[in-house]
Amino acid sequence: MTQNSNEFWLKLLFKVKLYEIHGDAFQNLFSQLMELSNPKFQSIAPWGNWGDGGNDGWIEEDGHYFQVYGPKPTTKDVETEAVKKAVGDFDKLPGKWTNVSRYTFVLNDRYSGIPAPLASAMQKLKIDKSLDDADVKGCKELTDIFMGLPESKRQEIIPGIPPGQPEYIDTRCVGELLSNLADNTNFNLAFFSGIAPDFDEKIIFNGLTTPFSEAIKYHFWHKSVVDDFLNSRDMGLQQAISEEISELYKKSKQAIPDRDVEASNTRYVWLVEELIPRMARSHPHSLAAYRTAAQIIISKYFETCDVYDHPDSINT
Repeated sequence: MTQNSNEFWLKLLFKVKLYEIHGDAFQNLFSQLMELSNPKFQSIAPWGNWGDGGNDGWIEEDGHYFQVYGPKPTTKDVETEAVKKAVGDFDKLPGKWTNVSRYTFVLNDRYSGIPAPLASAMQKLKIDKSLDDADVKGCKELTDIFMGLPESKRQEIIPGIPPGQPEYIDTRCVGELLSNLADNTNFNLAFFSGIAPDFDEKIIFNGLTTPFSEAIKYHFWHKSVVDDFLNSRDMGLQQAISEEISELYKKSKQAIPDRDVEASNTRYVWLVEELIPRMARSHPHSLAAYRTAAQIIISKYFETCDVYDHPDSINT
């Protein structure tokens, strides 16, 4: 895998994580990210009735305080709640903390952009409280911080990047297939011997770009491993897997909205991550093997149009 491909994978894996998490998980990710990017940052945990005094983390010597809000994807009136929390939590700070000169409100906006009322409220807060600065960080800013880290630190947050491929090219039914592929690490011995389909039109139609367009083509050459597995099982399992993959793709379209300019590529990574069973996430080498296996499955069902839309589809 080239450096550029590796960068793209890391970026979209981080992006998928931000789409999925909320609450304490979002705050923990932010704290980890800041601790890796700035040794002066210190996270703050609530303590009994004292709480955290509106401080989810700080850079003490700069008087810089952070408050983090990770609403669920289904939360209504996020803009109103964000403004209320940003201003309300700031008002707690002076009573329990000193030297409050900078304030950052961190919002999981799921790449929709910072709401105008929130940005305006922070401007007003800066003036009213005579702060040196008051700003909002959303997912774009967090991604920029993440991508600015050395790769070794990024892989502390996103472990198990899939192994490279040539540039030229659980209870679920699918779980049995996935485990079978992950256990078969010698994929180079299982190259497809037939005629490769022309995926270019469908790739372009769906807006997939490098490295994921090439990943689909490359992993398709290993589809004989999937075919061998399916041919050794009954038709009922084959149909069930196909239906699970199709339903998973429908969910990816709900999880990653079309307004995301990288929607198709991000859905590819989302699909890979959703296919991986939880037990495989505890070890980077197992995780990498499962990510490779998941990509072979995606390429197989890309051919059958269970994932991504066919150019002839009426749903453009």
